[in-house]
Amino acid sequence: MTISTIIVLLGYGFIFTWLTIPRVSEIVKKYRIYRKPSERDLHWRFVPKLTGLSFYVALLLVAFAFVPFVDVQRLILVLGAGAIVVYVGIRDDIYQLRPIVKLMLQLVAISFFVFGDDLVVRNLNGFLNIYELPLGVDYLFTFFIGVFMINSFNLCDGIDGLAAMMGIVISVCYGSIFFIVSDYLFLAFCIILIGCLLAFLRFNLPHKNKVFMGDTGSLFLGFIFYLFTMYFVTTDSVILSVFVPHKSLVIVAALSIFIVPILDSGSVFFSRVWHKKSPFKPDNNHIHHLVLHYTKNHIMASLIIIACLTATLMLFSQLAFSLSHELTIILFFVYLIFWYITLFFVRRKVRKEKSV
Repeated sequence: MTISTIIVLLGYGFIFTWLTIPRVSEIVKKYRIYRKPSERDLHWRFVPKLTGLSFYVALLLVAFAFVPFVDVQRLILVLGAGAIVVYVGIRDDIYQLRPIVKLMLQLVAISFFVFGDDLVVRNLNGFLNIYELPLGVDYLFTFFIGVFMINSFNLCDGIDGLAAMMGIVISVCYGSIFFIVSDYLFLAFCIILIGCLLAFLRFNLPHKNKVFMGDTGSLFLGFIFYLFTMYFVTTDSVILSVFVPHKSLVIVAALSIFIVPILDSGSVFFSRVWHKKSPFKPDNNHIHHLVLHYTKNHIMASLIIIACLTATLMLFSQLAFSLSHELTIILFFVYLIFWYITLFFVRRKVRKEKSV
């Protein structure tokens, strides 16, 4: 893929979203297409959602240009499963779907690739000394990854700019990977998403005429990043040696790219169980809420979290090529435990400060 093609795709995603979001916002305002804010919402005034629909439509329209050059079956699966996830997001933005209905529809979308493209994690290549997964466990593990990634990314969309900024960083990472392995369909998707998210920030960050991507956008992004991750960790391309020095580190790379949702959802789940609350009951104890408590500014809080994500990626990229793969994996889990413990005490401190 040439530089000119990359610029065209980036410009297309940016311009399409720039032009589409105001139109979607007008329709949402005109017909009052929204549900009442929940206790978790930080914005109590009406802010148009559903604008994340433009991400899917942007990919949908450009996808047909790739029909002569890519696996048409995979293209159809992406668009079909993506449509289901977008439908879930739209319904949830308007009516707040029951969790069980959301889960079932997400499983249907994931099954498109599990059974339609045999996209299943069957081998961890020595990660934690695990190689071939038993039959049945591999399918359960694959479905779990999908549900976790879709919903954990959605839960990170709690303050202005965070989901979009994180989506840009993740898209840059996977775009680099797909460029290395010459997967031009997903590379194009990454580039278009970067353009879409850059344009979205223009409407999400200002105080005046603000819009949200809503569950429509965040669920779709979580799903797309799940697909990127699955194709990355299941590929046998020898070219990946340019990106990771040992196959077991492919898992570490994927975990590092998605580290913020992993830390956020995992620590929130543990915190709720520790305080004898339902692990599925929404609250304001996510990482972005904690950072916002001290910064008092959405943009600053988002930038701090993105800076930490970027630092993590740079750290483990360096360690992967400086240390043995066994030691790199150990240090990664030490890093995870450190942050889980830190977040536990930060939450306790914030809880005390709010109760004063």
